[in-house]
Amino acid sequence: MYTPELETERLLLRHIEADDLQEIFSCWMQDEEVSRYMYWKNSSDINETKKFIDSELDNICSDNWYSWIIVCKETLKIIGSCLIFSDSDDKTWEISYNLGRQYWGSGYITEAMNKVIQFCQNELKADKIIAVHAIENKASEKVIRKLGFKYIKDVPYDCNGGTIHTTGHYYHLIPEN
Repeated sequence: MYTPELETERLLLRHIEADDLQEIFSCWMQDEEVSRYMYWKNSSDINETKKFIDSELDNICSDNWYSWIIVCKETLKIIGSCLIFSDSDDKTWEISYNLGRQYWGSGYITEAMNKVIQFCQNELKADKIIAVHAIENKASEKVIRKLGFKYIKDVPYDCNGGTIHTTGHYYHLIPEN
C-alpha cells in the first residue's frame, strides 16, 4: 500500500518528496538536540539528508514501512516526520517520530501520532503497536503515555547514530474498549 496522505486539525501528513531536501535539513537533520535520542545522528552535510530522503523514497510503496512528513497547515512549513514500521509477520508495528526543535511543546507530535495510530489500527489491522524511547527522553515518555501506551519493560537502547548506549522504556499500546 502506498503511504496515504493523512490530515488532522492543524497538520497535513504526506509522503516525502525529493524537493523537501533543504527544509528537512534546516528543520531537524543538522540539529544535535533533535537527534540526541533518535537512532540517527545529526549531520551538517546535506548529503546525509539526501541519503535519508532516498531511503524513504525507496520504502514509499512498502507494506511494512509508512513514513510521513509533518506539515503545519497554517504555515505550510515542514516541521517534522513520523513513521510506523513492522519487521515481523505478527502485525506488530512500532512508532517513531521527530520534530524540529522550534516546534517542541506544541502538541503536534501527539496530534500526528494519534492519526497515524488510527491508520495503523483501522487500515493495517495492527495486532500490537509498540513504542520505545531512551529513558532520558522525558518529552517522548510524556507523548507516548498521552497516546495511551503502557510501560512494559526496560530494553537496551542505542541512539544518536549508535554513539549513545542507554536503556530504553518499551511500551505497548493498550486499546480502549
